[in-house]
Amino acid sequence: MNARQWLSEFATPHKRDGIIAVSAAIGLSALLLVPPALTRILVNQVLIGHHPRILIPLIGSALAFSLLRGAAMYLQTNFSERMGQNVLRRLRETLYTHLSILPFSYYDQVQTGQLISRLTSDVELVRIYYSNFYVLAANVLFQLAFITVAIVVLDWQLGVALLALVPVLVWLVAAFNHRVHPAFLAIRETFAKMTIRLNESVAGVRVVKAFGQEAREARTFDQTLTHLFERNLSATSLWAQFFPLFDLIGGIYGMIVFVYGARQAILGTLSVGSLVAIAAYALMLVNPLRQIGQVLNMYVQSTAAAERLYEIALIEPTIQAPAVQVFRPSRVQGQIAFEDVTFTYPRSDKPSLQHISFVVQPGHSLAVLGPTGSGKTSLCVLVPRLYDVSEGRVLVDGRDVREWDPVWLRRHIGFVMQETFLFSATVWDNIVFGRPDASREEVLAASRAAQADEFIEQLPRGYDTIVGERGVGLSGGQRQRIAIARALLIDPPIVILDDATASVDQETEVLIQRALSRLLAGRTAIVIGHRLSSLKAADEIIVLDQGEIRQRGQHDALLREEGLYRKTYHVQYRDQEAVRRGVMS
Repeated sequence: MNARQWLSEFATPHKRDGIIAVSAAIGLSALLLVPPALTRILVNQVLIGHHPRILIPLIGSALAFSLLRGAAMYLQTNFSERMGQNVLRRLRETLYTHLSILPFSYYDQVQTGQLISRLTSDVELVRIYYSNFYVLAANVLFQLAFITVAIVVLDWQLGVALLALVPVLVWLVAAFNHRVHPAFLAIRETFAKMTIRLNESVAGVRVVKAFGQEAREARTFDQTLTHLFERNLSATSLWAQFFPLFDLIGGIYGMIVFVYGARQAILGTLSVGSLVAIAAYALMLVNPLRQIGQVLNMYVQSTAAAERLYEIALIEPTIQAPAVQVFRPSRVQGQIAFEDVTFTYPRSDKPSLQHISFVVQPGHSLAVLGPTGSGKTSLCVLVPRLYDVSEGRVLVDGRDVREWDPVWLRRHIGFVMQETFLFSATVWDNIVFGRPDASREEVLAASRAAQADEFIEQLPRGYDTIVGERGVGLSGGQRQRIAIARALLIDPPIVILDDATASVDQETEVLIQRALSRLLAGRTAIVIGHRLSSLKAADEIIVLDQGEIRQRGQHDALLREEGLYRKTYHVQYRDQEAVRRGVMS
């Protein structure tokens, strides 16, 4: 299957609309033959033949022509647009659904701006194709055919002379398509790069301003615009080369008709009315000949867009529910076990985790400590199967997570990530994201547990306050507390906190830890942190370094051992003492 065949699957359910639109376009093309035919009768019968009584039927015919033309235009426009909009809706829905099931590894490699470009600009080109291409192509094809037939009927020799130019026309169409397709594909790729730059510049505007790099970013964006300008200019140059040739063929058609027709009229073998009709038909030929270039342009651009969209559709989700015997228990106990797990991120040569083994019993907690890059977050993302292990197994309730329905598994895990993300919506909407049917009492309870209710009530509209894109209207600590409330609201049997208190001050951290200690009772918890104050109460602590477990045990036992844990404890203790004495530099 190629990109065109893939796209046709979206159009097939709506082919009725397309058939009606194309039929109306064909009818409209046929109706264009009427005015010159009426003019022929007018000249021959009324003006030269002096039969004025024919005027009334001619006027009636002209009126009927206008009504039929209006009806055909309505059907063509309405149903072609219906088809385009239906394809647009189904295509966007399919791509969005497909993107939602792709694993984290895909988003590690793709740029957001590129996806935005494909889901907006490229999809819109496909809509334009299905809204306009078929009716425009039908107009061009049938107008040329009907007009040529009409001329042949009036004078077959003249019609044959016009048909002799068809091979030249076909060659021009093929040459244009061969040269312009790569040009438009390059335009789509460059446009995506521009979207990426624009997206990053807007998203990172605070960093740009903080480092005074506005001028450099403007220069970089201008370079991207220059590349896009040059590629557009190159495609326009190709268009400028071929478009006059189509015009030239139209002029040759007209010249043949006028010269030959005038000669036949002088010799008396062609009536004046027929000559006028043939001249009108010749002039009408120019428009569809010009539109051939437009049809080709539309086809080539939509093909380039379709190929870029098809690339997304071809990406297979690597994390899927098993084909048979999907594990979806009615109750999740919460036991977590790692059995000799090794994990390497896609496109990485170095393992993030090596031969990791441990068991967390239901209702117990595991704390994970380690320096940056030691594999703490990697350990967390394997439990809800956001990535698959490279070797070994991760089990929940004694079943390999690859046997679970991944969506079902994740609904039973409260996950607070290191990088807090909030939607550009109200505080309420962000908290109830994982459980939209939660009652007000439950939302308030979760907010209080996360120590978020106090600052939320002080916001301009309380829980109805719009937090802004990515929660830009809130501080880092406030965003993190809302994320904690969001995780707690789903009442999960498993809770994963990936450095969830990193962005709060020590006083707020103490309050959150008190609340979490009550609410995590009876739940399995994996807690990652850099501050030992948030880890020392765990049932077991493991210390990671370079992807391996270097130490494990409880707080008091680890303090008695030589190693990273005791070293970290003494460093943080000295820092706290320095803060209290006011001498921290």
